Amino acid sequence: MNEGDTEKVSNSQLQEKREKEATVKRSQVHQGKIFTVFRDEIVYDNHLKKTFDLVIHPGAVAIIPINEKGELVLVKQWRRAAKQILIELPAGTLEKEEDPLFCANRELQEETGFRSEKITHLGGFYSAPGILSEYIHLYLAEKLVADPLMGEDTDEIDLITLSVEKAVQMISTGEIIDAKTITGVLWYKNIIAKTV
Repeated sequence: MNEGDTEKVSNSQLQEKREKEATVKRSQVHQGKIFTVFRDEIVYDNHLKKTFDLVIHPGAVAIIPINEKGELVLVKQWRRAAKQILIELPAGTLEKEEDPLFCANRELQEETGFRSEKITHLGGFYSAPGILSEYIHLYLAEKLVADPLMGEDTDEIDLITLSVEKAVQMISTGEIIDAKTITGVLWYKNIIAKTV
């Protein structure tokens, strides 16, 4: 068989096929404070059965704050799951039926003590779509003004300002290892900063 003879399946064909799979049983495994875990039993077209655990999450926001010097304003905080202090973009989970823009403004103020007079929605991404429904809305925050807002656990957050170039270097050396931060910094450097 020649390479050109191989069957090609388009994304829309694959999606249509996957949507026809029957979820024969869904059971709730865990109800947490923020997320719910379900176990789905799936039957494929060929009658093969599989079990998937899915984490249903309300979604989140991540903010790229740029100060008047063109530097990133990032946070340093202890992350229990990673068992270390991570350097991250300010971010937070959406509250029930909360508007992502409102959440972004709130999280920016709570975590950095700044509000943005110019905040722009850039897009978004799934953090771990193989098991998790969390969609992170990404915002660019410019024209920062000091305006602190007390939130939960904000006393355990330290601020750090970095040039975009330094942040990219820290990504390449493994000093910044948080996925949303890597995504946001590289998005800013490769797309936004080039148009300014």
